[in-house]
Amino acid sequence: MATKVGSIQFRTRFCFREITVKNADVIKYGLRRVLRTLQSDVSLLLACPILAFAANPLTTDFYSADAAALVYHDSLFIFAGHDEQGPQGNNNKAFVMNDWHVMVTDDMENYHDYGAVLSVKTFKWANASAFAGHCEYRNGKFYWYVAVHHATIKQDEGFAIGVAVANHPSGPWTDALGHALVTDETQNDVALNIDPAIFYDGDDIWMYWGSWNAGRRVKLKENMLELASTPEDIKIKDFFEAPWMHKYRGNYYFSYASGYPSTTNYSMAPSIDGPWTQKGVINDKLDNSETNHQAIFKYLGHWYFMYHGANSPGGWTYRRSVNIDYLYYDEDANIQKIKRTTTGVDKVNNAPLAEGGYRLTVTHSNMALEDENGIVVQRPTNESADAQLWVIAKGDSARHYTLKNFATGRYYCPPKALLDTVKTSETACDIRIENASVNKGYYVYGDYDSDFVGDVLNISKDAGMPVITWVRTGTDNQKFQFKAAKLPEPVVESSSSSETTAIGSRAVRPDNTMVPARKGYRDLKGRHFEKQIRYRVMF
Repeated sequence: MATKVGSIQFRTRFCFREITVKNADVIKYGLRRVLRTLQSDVSLLLACPILAFAANPLTTDFYSADAAALVYHDSLFIFAGHDEQGPQGNNNKAFVMNDWHVMVTDDMENYHDYGAVLSVKTFKWANASAFAGHCEYRNGKFYWYVAVHHATIKQDEGFAIGVAVANHPSGPWTDALGHALVTDETQNDVALNIDPAIFYDGDDIWMYWGSWNAGRRVKLKENMLELASTPEDIKIKDFFEAPWMHKYRGNYYFSYASGYPSTTNYSMAPSIDGPWTQKGVINDKLDNSETNHQAIFKYLGHWYFMYHGANSPGGWTYRRSVNIDYLYYDEDANIQKIKRTTTGVDKVNNAPLAEGGYRLTVTHSNMALEDENGIVVQRPTNESADAQLWVIAKGDSARHYTLKNFATGRYYCPPKALLDTVKTSETACDIRIENASVNKGYYVYGDYDSDFVGDVLNISKDAGMPVITWVRTGTDNQKFQFKAAKLPEPVVESSSSSETTAIGSRAVRPDNTMVPARKGYRDLKGRHFEKQIRYRVMF
């Protein structure tokens, strides 16, 4: 809970919603009492229980499935279905799903559950089955596309895609249309109209959906509520269901469930229209869960793979739970196979770095980074070495910085080409820095969009080994600890006279060169300095 006291009102964030309390209340009752009152408010707690987990699955408070992700204002929102089937048996092999939950985090460890904020009942034309959905932000509102069973229209399986709208992910959500966007009567639909997924490609808005080996895509109008084209075949040979689109390094990635029981596979193309190359399995079949449903997203420097499994107590095919693990690419932009874990992903500190002095050490070697003849290398840590001091200042855009070596005055300037050595420059370079892990430090990006970071060559622990640019792999030789350090005080020198100090603290130009004093200067004692002195202040 962060607080800010202003001249008019007191504001606090509770469950990622801003609440306003009058200053008079704070003055009358005291800040702590006001906060305790907020936190003990039954309605707030019921609306927003706090889940704190550092492992997979994300929560065991309810069975969750088919999750989609949305990054908004540096927070990660998770939109999940809710499995309500009973314990495993022979007579209950069916999905029982009536509503959807929204969870949010800003550190990948502590999750806030807003509860069941959307249900089948929201759509008066629907009568059952709150299946997978996907939410996106557009035009100042949030649009949540979900699959439900239609109450009256049934030519095939009777499923339809509806759209809910809200001003915030926690709701309240309302039916945006009053009718379905896609039904069994939609031209060129599929037999099972489920698993909608939205993808922005420039100004184009695409919706993908489908199941039972048949997938479709269609353009939406800018209002997000009307079809702008006729649905067309996605042309992916091994597709079963659960479509998801994303883009990386200029390539298009279409991931999906393949076969049944399902694996997660993906195909890759240079254009959204293909041609598509099948790349194979990235997530194997799940234990005791026949379905496989993924979301792939980037959140503040990390690529994540979200999926469901039957790994909660009592879990099985119809009682699933959402998990998150890391996703990595290789140097050729192929997705590496997902390593599923019980530990999940690391907690991160997404607060911006403060400006000032720091000592940078490489997590795997515990050696310090320094500027050595214009090249960034690792050397044994020396707390008295100015060459191991770096000064951080805010960059030109959010979450970007400049990183200047205190001793040389040169800037850390990473190349964008893989395997190139990181050098320093007299000219400042704007670089992205994101927390890799609360315990293991930060990634310093060479190319944020390409997921290229600083990397100690060969994961070496040898002194003098340079930092290069390499694709992010999550190894500790790519994680740098930023330890705040006090910068040395300005140097004070004396004149040749032994009577008193003739000059004061040195002044430094913006380019880190010292400012000379004027020639022919007389100090207060009347002494005359003909020779140029490297200081501005004299007395």
